[in-house]
Formats: sequence, structure tokens, C-alpha cells
Amino acid sequence: MRTFGHLLRTAALTLVLLLLGAGAFLGYLLAVAAPEPDYRDRQGKLASAEELAGYRFEDSRIEELRLTSSSGVRFEIALRIPDEPLPGRPLVLLLAGNETGRKAATLIRNPGGVAIAALSYPFAEIPYRRWLPLLAALPDIQRGILDTPAAVLLALDYLLARPDLAPEQVELAGVSFGAYLVAVPATLDPRVDRLWLIHGSGRPGEVIEYGLQGRLPTPWLRSGIGGLLARIAGAEHLSPERWVRRYGARQLVVINADADESIPARAIAALHEAVPGGTEILWTPGDHVHPKRPEIMDLLSAMIRERVYAAAGGS
Repeated sequence: MRTFGHLLRTAALTLVLLLLGAGAFLGYLLAVAAPEPDYRDRQGKLASAEELAGYRFEDSRIEELRLTSSSGVRFEIALRIPDEPLPGRPLVLLLAGNETGRKAATLIRNPGGVAIAALSYPFAEIPYRRWLPLLAALPDIQRGILDTPAAVLLALDYLLARPDLAPEQVELAGVSFGAYLVAVPATLDPRVDRLWLIHGSGRPGEVIEYGLQGRLPTPWLRSGIGGLLARIAGAEHLSPERWVRRYGARQLVVINADADESIPARAIAALHEAVPGGTEILWTPGDHVHPKRPEIMDLLSAMIRERVYAAAGGS
């Protein structure tokens, strides 16, 4: 005879399976309904630039703004303008982790005379560790991820038109989650002089599957959900190894962590194999980048600063 506890466990397992099935079905519908967007059409024209805040930060001033496109794409950006810009007025545009967003403008250590801009994604924070909120947010997340390249292109339009910036050297850097998205706008926009892919990789589906190891012990289920989430995120449209092959002869820097616990080595190798000849491939010691690891933030800042200074003729 089955105990009441056994019945409860059976009911709970059934509920979980139903939720997973419903989520898979929703994911399938979303994935089927996610053709590659027309990035230029979604970029549109700048409809408004609303200033949200302005304040001093170290030897620069920071402006926080909300940019809106004629296409409906909307996102927030922080702009850090140095008091004494370097020759050529170099600009680094950052797309960092989802939780970091525009706050990344203050995370680059000692940028000197380099202007820094950082975008928040055109979607809300992803509830990674909560299944039901994640399922409910999937439509907005999908639309926002597919709109991110357009947001970067619109941000470049806005930033390069500002007379107080007028950069002659434009660097586009994707860090962590951002490293999976910036190759698209960099390839489409020849105004980008150098692309940085920092602590990213190729094969986003395998990266998602790898991150599920501690939560889903069943390999086939982990693989299925990882592949499904990658499709929902538009990985087949945005995957960096697809775009770097079309990037051309402009400068490209790829930086990876030599003991990255967030990304499988085979996914990093896939990106390295896809980059064009002449790409600068660098390594940082230890695990994946995180704002709470000041030593890695310092090292990455120094790597960026050294190359931007050299391009600007600084020291």
C-alpha cells in the first residue's frame, strides 16, 4: 500500500514533469517564432535621449540616459566622459553581464583619458535560478536578446554624433554574457575599429548545458533544455563563431580565463578556431570575470587600457 508521503512525492514529480513539458512546449513555440531579425530595421533612428542622472566620478563625469529608437527598441546607457581625453578621444563601448549592465562604466579601473559607455540590455534581469519566473519571462528575454545588436548600433549612432566625444578610435567590448552578442554589431558597423570578446566562447548551447550540471543531473534532459534555451535566445543567429568569420581585417582581441568554471573548454576552442588570422588571443589566470574579483577587473582594465593607449599614441 502506498504511503501518503509516496503519493505526495509522486504528485510533486508529476507537477515538475508537467511544468517542464509546458516550458518545453512554450520554448518550442518561441524558438519557431524567432527568425533572424533585420538588425538595421530594429536599429531604426534615434527618437529620444532622456537624461536620467548626472554626477561626478573620479576624474570624469557620468551621464545615465535612456535611448529610444523609432523601431521601439529602448535601453539605458551610462556614459563616462573624462575631463582630459587622450589624443583621438578614444571610446570603449561595453556590453557586460546581464546583472552588470550600464554599471560596467564604473568598473573599468583607471581608464585615464578614455571615454567609457556601458549598455543595459533591452530586457529585464534574467531570473536564472527560478524556473517559473524564467518561463514567464522568456518572451521578453527572447525579444530583448534579439534586439541587443540593434541597441548597440543605435548607441553607436548616438555616441558618435555627440560633439563632446567625437571619437577617432572606437572599441566595442563584450564581457561574459556580452561576449556572445557584440560580434554582430561589430561586423555590421565598420565604425568599430576593434572588437573585444572577453570571457566568452562559441557554442552557446553547450555553455548553457554546462551551467545546468549542478541543477539537472540527467544528461539527456540537461542537453535538451540547454539546446532549447539556446534556440530561444537566438543562438543560431547570434553565435560569435558565425560572425567573427565575417568580421574582416579589423583588430580583434579574444581574452579567456585559463580555469573558467562557467564555460567548457571545447566551447572556448570553437571560438578560437573560428577567429581570423591575426587575432590576438590572451589568457587571464583563474576563473570567470566577476565584479567581486578586483584582481581580474584590474588585469582586464590594464589589458584594454594598454592597447587603447597605444592606438591613441598615449603611454
